[in-house]
Amino acid sequence: MNIKMNIKSININTKTLKCIVETLVYKMIEKWIDVLKLFDLGEYESRTYAALVMNGPSTVKEIRRSAGIPYSREYDILESLEKRGFVKMRPGRPMVYSAVDPRKVLKRECEIRINVVENLLAEIGPMYDKSMKKESPEESFWTIKGKRNVRDKLVEIINGSKEEILILGVRPISSGEVEKALRTSVGRGVTVRCLGEFDSRCKSLLEDIGAEVRIFEYDHSKYVLADGKEALVAADDPANSHFAIHTTSPGCIGIYQSYFDHIWEEVL
Repeated sequence: MNIKMNIKSININTKTLKCIVETLVYKMIEKWIDVLKLFDLGEYESRTYAALVMNGPSTVKEIRRSAGIPYSREYDILESLEKRGFVKMRPGRPMVYSAVDPRKVLKRECEIRINVVENLLAEIGPMYDKSMKKESPEESFWTIKGKRNVRDKLVEIINGSKEEILILGVRPISSGEVEKALRTSVGRGVTVRCLGEFDSRCKSLLEDIGAEVRIFEYDHSKYVLADGKEALVAADDPANSHFAIHTTSPGCIGIYQSYFDHIWEEVL
């Protein structure tokens, strides 16, 4: 009786394991497809290339079945991928298609885009610099919407700092990107001072990074100030906020700097 129960248990576990593996493979392929679309491949083109990478050389019939593409589209899709260098075809009956090594083809696609972007930046970069010199005081305040955009701006400010970063009111560092940016900044000699309500874990993390931390009960806007030149202000932790204000206004920056320095000395 026990032996039969154990065998049954093993069979159930095997089925469960197979289901888990299939789910993981499906998620992995869907992730590939999302990335491939960044290289201007359509839905069916992405699925076809991903299927060939996963399954190896395949006939048109096998590709249609594994990639789930319509019967009337397979040859157009394969021809498009072949022209772009993503797949290659072996003549015969039936014809067999295989994926070009993704390490080669995606590296090539990246290099093409990098060259295009570099050429574009060489043209529009100086134009941007020239136009920004005309910025008026009213134009030195910018709103940033979207969690990803706010976090990217925060990382940009930290990475661009040269002398000092002041962090006020930010509670836990909720992003590995922000932690990495702070570590890198400290590594190149930037001073980091943090003032706010930090739990023990966050305080230990900041001190491990090399920041000087002082505890202060602070319930107003949180901000990060870099080199006394720019600030990112948010109602919540800037690393996890959906809305923030970025400013380079000298008057506003001066107020933030003075307030921070005053509180810093008060909480000694």
